[in-house]
Amino acid sequence: MALQIKTFRITDEASEAAVGTFLQGKRVHHWQSAFSGEPGSWNMLIAFEEDNRRHDRDERDRGRGDRDRDRREPRSMGNRTEQRKPERMEHVPELPAEDLPLYENIRKWRNTVAREEKIKPYILFNNKQLEDLVKNKPKDSESLKAITADISPEHFEKYGNELLGLVSAGAVVAA
Repeated sequence: MALQIKTFRITDEASEAAVGTFLQGKRVHHWQSAFSGEPGSWNMLIAFEEDNRRHDRDERDRGRGDRDRDRREPRSMGNRTEQRKPERMEHVPELPAEDLPLYENIRKWRNTVAREEKIKPYILFNNKQLEDLVKNKPKDSESLKAITADISPEHFEKYGNELLGLVSAGAVVAA
C-alpha cells in the first residue's frame, strides 16, 4: 500500500469543493483537520492511495503465487549462495509518544514529495531536522526556515506552506 499525503488550506466554498474533486478515485486512510488561526481558515491533512493503482497491482499480482516467493528466497549457485543486502536500520526519533503521529505524517509527506521530485528525502530535510520540526512546531516561515536550513529556496517556496499546514494540523490534533 503506497500512501500519499496531501494538505489543503480551506478558506471558502471553492477550496472546500476542490477537496471533494481531489478525493474522487482515491481511498482515504486517515484525515485530520485543524483551525489555522486565521478567521474562516482550516488546514486539512489527508492520507490516501489511488484506487486504480491498487486495482492494477491486484490484477498484476493475481496468479503469481509461489513464483514471487521463490524469487525472494536465496538461491544456491554452486558453491556460493546469493547474498542479500543487510536490512536497513530505521531511525527512531527521540520524541514524546503524542508527537509520533505528527512525525510519521511529515516523514511520509517528505518521502512522497522526494519521490515526486526524484530526489533523496534528506535533500529536503534530514531526520534530525524532522525531529526538530516536530519538537518546535514552527508557526511561521522564518522559524520553519531556521529548522529546515538544508531545503533549497525553490523547494521551500514550493512546499513551505504545505509543510506549515502539516505541522499546524498535527499540533492542534496532538494538543
